[in-house]
Amino acid sequence: MADERTTSLGPTGEQVRANVQRLRESAGLTKKQLSDRVGELGRTIPPLGISRIEMGTRRVDADDLVALAVALNAHPAALLLPESVRTGVTAEVTAMGETTSRRAWEWAHGMRPPLPSGDDRGKAWMEWRLRSLPDGWRPMSPEDYAAWDMEQAKADYEHLVKQLTPKDGPEEPRQEGGTDG
Repeated sequence: MADERTTSLGPTGEQVRANVQRLRESAGLTKKQLSDRVGELGRTIPPLGISRIEMGTRRVDADDLVALAVALNAHPAALLLPESVRTGVTAEVTAMGETTSRRAWEWAHGMRPPLPSGDDRGKAWMEWRLRSLPDGWRPMSPEDYAAWDMEQAKADYEHLVKQLTPKDGPEEPRQEGGTDG
């Protein structure tokens, strides 16, 4: 019988298990194809390993998590956290307990500490940012971060629209009742 400590998943492990399967299926990948992608990135997870991850009988270590995220073209947090941040959606997160999925995502993206302190914008918040964020982002206030994030999101959106727009420009709309020739 397998050692329960090596196969029993906690809440975050369960979330990883479900998200690997969800993201793999939504990308239209077989377990073999995902295994091959991970292998091309220098990490070996055989197709049976992918099956075991999805069944919850194989744990995912930090290196596996990053390789799977890259292979699935996803942020690592997309493997760790619930898919939705809609109002009312909660998540069980290891060491945080039950929290809103929005709070979990904000924590994972460096927007707030994992647990409310009653001082989210005071000394405890700044200490958390100093420990948690890379140099260059640490001195940003929540308001500055939100403004930067909005500007970045707009730039990303404009880039995406440009990539999806046909090279000859958008199609001209057809005139109702007119002739096409």
